[in-house]
Amino acid sequence: MVSTRQTVRISKPQHSMSDSYRTVEREEVLAVAFRDFVQVALAAGWNEPEVALSLADIADDYVMALAGRVAEK
Repeated sequence: MVSTRQTVRISKPQHSMSDSYRTVEREEVLAVAFRDFVQVALAAGWNEPEVALSLADIADDYVMALAGRVAEK
C-alpha cells in the first residue's frame, strides 16, 4: 500500500456542548475536512464513485459500531 501522507486538518471545537452553534461549527469543520479527504483520495487515483461508496460504507460501519457501544451502556 502506498501512502500519500497528506494531512487533513480538523480544528477543535470552539463552542461548548451546550452552545447551539456547536452543531453548525461541527458541520462546517467536518465538511471542509471531508472535501479535503475526498480530494486526497481522488489525487491518489481513486475515482469518485469508488470514494463515495467506500466512505458511505465506512460511515455506516462506524455508526453501527457506535450504536452497539451505546446500547451496551
